[in-house]
Amino acid sequence: MVDVLSTRLQELYAKWDSETRTDMTRNAEPTATRYSLDGFRRGGHQLFQRRKIQDREQSRKLRERSLFKIKETEPLMPMIKQKSSFLQYCCNTCTPASRDSLVNTIVKQQQPYGVNVLLVKSGSTLFSKIFSCISYLNTTEKFTYPMVTQMVLNDEKLSEPIALTAKETVDNEGCNEEKAFKKARARARSILMRMESRCSNTLLKIVAWLMYKLLPCFIRSATVLPSQIELLKKANETGLPLVLLPLHRSHLDYIMLSFLMVVHSLRNPLIAAGDNLNIPFFGRLLKGLGAFYIKRRIDPVAGRKDFLYRAILQTYIMESLRVGHNLEFFVEGGRSRTGKPCMPKSGILSVIVDAYMDGTIEDALLVPIAINYDRLVDGNFVREQLGQPKKMETFASTIKAMWSTLRGNYGIVKIDFCQPFSLREMIKAVQAQQSKLEKSIVKSPSERSLKYSMSNSSLYGTDVVVEEHRQLVESIARHVVYDSSKSTPIMSTNIVAFILLNNYRNVGCTLDTLVGQFESIRREMEFNDKDVAFCGENIDIVKHALDILGSNLVTYQRREGDENKTVDSDQFYKSTDAVTVKAVSNLPNVIELSYYSNTLLMHYVMDSVVVTALCAELQSDNNDENTYPCCDYSKIVNQQKLIERALKLCDILKYEFIFCRPCQMLNDVIQETIQNLTHTGVLTQIQQLYLDDELWSKRYAKNFDDSSDEEYSKDQEVRKVEYKVSTEQSHRDRLRFLWVSLQPLINTYVYSASSLMRLVGRTISEQELVREVLSNIKTSLDEGDLDYGESLCVDPIKNSLKLFEKWNVLEILMHERTKMFSLKKEYDTDAAAKNVYDTIAIFKSRIQA
Repeated sequence: MVDVLSTRLQELYAKWDSETRTDMTRNAEPTATRYSLDGFRRGGHQLFQRRKIQDREQSRKLRERSLFKIKETEPLMPMIKQKSSFLQYCCNTCTPASRDSLVNTIVKQQQPYGVNVLLVKSGSTLFSKIFSCISYLNTTEKFTYPMVTQMVLNDEKLSEPIALTAKETVDNEGCNEEKAFKKARARARSILMRMESRCSNTLLKIVAWLMYKLLPCFIRSATVLPSQIELLKKANETGLPLVLLPLHRSHLDYIMLSFLMVVHSLRNPLIAAGDNLNIPFFGRLLKGLGAFYIKRRIDPVAGRKDFLYRAILQTYIMESLRVGHNLEFFVEGGRSRTGKPCMPKSGILSVIVDAYMDGTIEDALLVPIAINYDRLVDGNFVREQLGQPKKMETFASTIKAMWSTLRGNYGIVKIDFCQPFSLREMIKAVQAQQSKLEKSIVKSPSERSLKYSMSNSSLYGTDVVVEEHRQLVESIARHVVYDSSKSTPIMSTNIVAFILLNNYRNVGCTLDTLVGQFESIRREMEFNDKDVAFCGENIDIVKHALDILGSNLVTYQRREGDENKTVDSDQFYKSTDAVTVKAVSNLPNVIELSYYSNTLLMHYVMDSVVVTALCAELQSDNNDENTYPCCDYSKIVNQQKLIERALKLCDILKYEFIFCRPCQMLNDVIQETIQNLTHTGVLTQIQQLYLDDELWSKRYAKNFDDSSDEEYSKDQEVRKVEYKVSTEQSHRDRLRFLWVSLQPLINTYVYSASSLMRLVGRTISEQELVREVLSNIKTSLDEGDLDYGESLCVDPIKNSLKLFEKWNVLEILMHERTKMFSLKKEYDTDAAAKNVYDTIAIFKSRIQA
């Protein structure tokens, strides 16, 4: 009630204030004209007093009238922003027609946080009350899943690769052509039998019933928005094949998606799975749930393509789309080992693009999907990040993992479906963008790109990958990964891990401080329309997150004298002032904790890039405290130089993040981020003072419409804008917060770059080089020269080697299926390798506390 009255009083006061000013002005005008200048001189004091009394009396009457209005008028309800049902819309630039479709038919939902799909309402009959799950599944729709095996074998597209395989057999084994042809035909059937899916309605419903019984044993809830399910149903009713493109975090991903499809009466998709999952019993079970198996390494012999396998895989996918199957595959290829989305692998997507190009399908609807977990069901990927080989799945290991999972507590699972968009519309938009780009670049006839031409023998669509087609598929794949990453649900464990690692890594914090920081980030995420996957009181959510993370990742300590005594969580909650919670910074636990933190990093990455570039510009020559420079906050930074620094950092981290949609200009996104930092107060723009002649010339220049002049003018304005860091401590804390979040990753790249200086005059295998970088990082951690244990990570090391290869610093030669690295001739000197190191190390500049 107090808030309502306060809001109403503010509205009426603003109205009264405007009326007062207007009435005073109207009364003042005739008074000013009634007296001459001489009259003002003779009786100025008396006139001033009289006007003052008149104004005071009129103000009193207006206040009385306003108070009467407040009493008699019906109060207005305060304007409070309600949380709406979340949906990640498709791109308005590339797919405007898709953006306006389907969603108009969706009724507004009253469950902004979603509903738990593990709960089943019992029916009215006795049977449905006792066997609610069986009764409900019996009402779900049944679908036919036609087999395409014979269609694939009879397809004319296989004739050429079978003939090529037979010819290789004749050349290698010396047998006659007829026998070689039969052998190639038999191999084709064998490949197809091992690959094909045998999706079964009965098995799907049996497994769905098992999921109803087993999932609640280790998951509190599996949440999905009803509006998104309704959207998926509308997309399914169009008759076009749905291509589900989830980000990959866990083996539970495809099980959860199939479970959702079955219980909501949607056609289950055929799922592309790695052949490492084709293990006894479980391999056949997954086939019955829709899986078709793909070899991890398509070409068994380095330098030689397996044309027959590629052709069968491509034909199988095309025929499946032709007969009406939905399709599901993980565009990242494998599961994310770091918590960040991986760079897309576009092989299967290229087949779907081919299917549209050659008229196999009229169109398809692509559906980006994001799934997140309070705690990862698969355990962790610490062993692999420390350089140890991946353990292959076996029947025994699967049983052991399932038993361990059933006994655990993994909190909440949240699934988000992005808005489906038309493949045809996206292809046309990307082709138009490519055409516009080509027109802007003057090319000679010899430089014209090759035209697209179909090929039956390559998974990517052509024997020699045409750059134009490769960029088309790559743009769509990056678009999907970007949209999915923006849609990724934010779990409470992500925020808590992010706070503990980036704000209180070494010192820890009390429960009250942690809850305050949690509330601040939660409000920020909700204000930016991110999918916050939890609700309730902040203190209860933080306690839930700490319990889910467990004592292996967070520890509770009480200060006693000069020592810290470890306590349990119950003591921590009872004495919030005396006990602090702290991230476990020891290896290998901190690597697992960083997995949860990295999910939230995706929402701060552009701010962190700009702030890190800013610190590189603010670096001073003070080397008293560290061997690398510190930031000088008193420096003024030019906007153009800041943008150039940020672009360079984006180029360094381009294999770690997708910073913007392919249809956006990265330069524009960086400028927008800088403006946002000025709005939050972290940066202060220095105002430019212009002379009258300069202002007149600016106004005169606006009368011209020449676009080149406008671009030149914009560029000139960017070069003139300057910034300085805010002096307020809260803004400095924000600056440090954003800077710290990227430092573990940058440190990994710095140590990887330092290994180049030891590579001068040497040739070394990839495995040995990665092991050498890991050893250097481990040594620095042990000696205290490095604060970030999560920098000890294989994935970013391998990505940095890709970067150096892209920069033409490293040369790669294959020797017996092993990558051998050496420096290119122009970089095979100490000075050249040092320059590469300095290019990256400048972003390691230190921020003062």
